[in-house]
Amino acid sequence: MKKILVLSTFMFFLACGSFAQAQKIAFVNTQIIIDTLPAKDSAEKKLAIFAKQYDERIKDLQMEIQSKQKEYEVKAKGGATPAQLELIQKSYERLVQEYQETEQAGNADMQAQRAKLLKPIVEDIKKAIGVVAAAKGYTTVMENAGIVLWSSNGNDDITGAVIKQMTSKK
Repeated sequence: MKKILVLSTFMFFLACGSFAQAQKIAFVNTQIIIDTLPAKDSAEKKLAIFAKQYDERIKDLQMEIQSKQKEYEVKAKGGATPAQLELIQKSYERLVQEYQETEQAGNADMQAQRAKLLKPIVEDIKKAIGVVAAAKGYTTVMENAGIVLWSSNGNDDITGAVIKQMTSKK
C-alpha cells in the first residue's frame, strides 16, 4: 500500500512538472499600456468634467458650513437664546452630514464613472494581449503591475509589444 501511495505521489508531481513546463507564461503591465493610449486622455477629460460637478457642490457646502459657524458665533456673542443657538447647531450638523454624504457619493460615483470610461479601453487591451500572446506562442499572460520578482527571459514582458499592437492599428 505504501508503495502505491509513493508511486502515485511521484506520478502526480511528475505530471504537474510536465504540465508546468508545457506552459509558456508572459507578463504585461496594463497600467503602462493605459497610460500610453490617447483614449485614456479622452476618458480623463470626461472624468474631470464629471468631477467638477461634485467639486462645486462640495465647495458650496463648505461655504454654507463656514457661514453657519460664523452665524453661531455672532448669535452666541449677541445674546441669542439657547433655543436659537440649538436651531443653528442642528442646521450646522445637517450641513456637515450632507457634506459627508455628498463627498462619499462623489467618490463612489467617480470610481463607477472611471470604470465605465476605462472598460472599453481595457477590453481593447485584452484583445491586443490575446493577439500578441498568440503570435508569440504564450499560453498564459499575467498582470505584473510593475513587480516581477524574477524572469529568466526579458522577452516574457510583452507590454511593449501590446502597446505597439494597439498603436499601430489606428
